[in-house]
Amino acid sequence: MTAHETPHPPGEGGAPDPAGTPAGPAAPAPGRRRRAVVAVALVVVLLALLVVPLVSTLQPAYYARYPGLGERMDNWAVSTHSRMSCVSCHVHPGARGFAAFAVRSIPAFYSRLVFGPSEDNLLEAPDRDMCQTCHTAYRQVSADGDLLIPHRAHVEILEVDCVVCHRDLVHAESPEGFNRPQMRMCLEECHNGEIAGNECVKCHTRKHVPDDHLRDDWLQIHAERADTEECGSCHEWTPDYCEDCHSQRPASHVGNWKSGHAERARTHGSGCLVCHGGAAFCEECH
Repeated sequence: MTAHETPHPPGEGGAPDPAGTPAGPAAPAPGRRRRAVVAVALVVVLLALLVVPLVSTLQPAYYARYPGLGERMDNWAVSTHSRMSCVSCHVHPGARGFAAFAVRSIPAFYSRLVFGPSEDNLLEAPDRDMCQTCHTAYRQVSADGDLLIPHRAHVEILEVDCVVCHRDLVHAESPEGFNRPQMRMCLEECHNGEIAGNECVKCHTRKHVPDDHLRDDWLQIHAERADTEECGSCHEWTPDYCEDCHSQRPASHVGNWKSGHAERARTHGSGCLVCHGGAAFCEECH
């Protein structure tokens, strides 16, 4: 060793210790190591508390235990959408939609654990953006060729959500036993002649108003045709199509009808008997 060299203490700066073994870095203090383990454990627990509820609320079995949803989930299981997950239809596409669902689903999960299933359905009905992740708006005619369905006019121009018409598509059967828009709903809510046209040919490719229905005396002769024709082939969309008309008082039967009906009876003759059941009806009063 020269006069300019400074000796190193044993074990420092990588210098060999008296035994000749290089010294490593100093071990972390036990307190610091414990805090790191606790921090990692807290992160894992926090993630579990968030991820488990989120994953659970996206499983069909989760909703089968909700009051009133069991049957709806059974219908989904046998529908054409059974291969689709809940998130595919009920969580809005994109990170923002998924975050919005997480904000609702996580508290709902723990509320269910504490208070039991709520009556409120956690999943919202899909809007047209969700449906259009799989479906296009270019269909014009139904699969069987009977119904005219200008989807683009409804979805893109009028911006009608698909579930407005297809409300029974997945989770419930329509009264007719198949999953398609109900004619009664179409006529009552939209195609009523004011909001949209109600002519048969507006929606049907194979149906039109029969010529005899346009005759002036159709109201008088239709009872005879009912014995030979299958009226339900067009009118079956409402099970009470006869009663719907025959339970209403005709427009003429108002005001001083009691004293004025005789002249009308002479004009229409047997036409009155279509509703009033034969000559015996008149004899009850006269």
